[in-house]
Amino acid sequence: MKGKGATRQAPKKTWLSGEQFLRWLKPVSIGVTVVSVLVAVVLLLLQTANKPVNRLQLETPLAHISSKSIKEAIKPWFPNGFIYLDVNAIKDQLQSMVLVSQVSVEKVWPDTLKVSIVEERPVAIWNDESMLSENGDILPVALKQLKLPRLKGGNQESKMVMQHFLLFNRWGKRHQLELVGIDHSSAGWQLKYQSGLSIWLDNTTAMNGLQQLDSVIEQFELARIKQIDMRYEQGFAVAWKESMSQAQG
Repeated sequence: MKGKGATRQAPKKTWLSGEQFLRWLKPVSIGVTVVSVLVAVVLLLLQTANKPVNRLQLETPLAHISSKSIKEAIKPWFPNGFIYLDVNAIKDQLQSMVLVSQVSVEKVWPDTLKVSIVEERPVAIWNDESMLSENGDILPVALKQLKLPRLKGGNQESKMVMQHFLLFNRWGKRHQLELVGIDHSSAGWQLKYQSGLSIWLDNTTAMNGLQQLDSVIEQFELARIKQIDMRYEQGFAVAWKESMSQAQG
């Protein structure tokens, strides 16, 4: 015979009284209020901090790069809010511009973008279509209004030609000769001076040729000479402006 087990009674449901509910609700409402206030303060601070940056300040005077081209280059990022203005992207964009050597970019509260640019200094015109820096880097722009020496050579020779130009130029200054052009080819080095004088040097013994010329150049009245050719194994040849006759050295 099966015995009857004890019957389990269901737990009684308890309800909060109105007073208890209010006591529970009070800290919750305070917490919600505090969070709401904090969110409002943060949004207000962000709105205050993110003032529009719409003033461009160029720190250094520029000789070859216009402020218009700078504004055009940074248009995707400027103007913008102070917080969201991406100075790194702006710096990278400006650094990629022709004739730009160094760039620094800084946000200045509340509305200014400060830009400082160091320009590449072109020292020569290269093959009549571009320019060269002092390191021989090709600058893909030709500022023909600049009165610079004109250098010519092969497509991959810019650095080598610039190195020789600096050496030849120092030699010319010792003799009060202004070097205005160099042509380099398989025929040798042709140095062109402001006075109209032209000096030819051998490709493999260029500096030796100038050293040899050093010992005799003071004997010549350079204003009367059109060309000196130092490519001979023994001596040199001189072409005079008046009669165009040649003298063998």
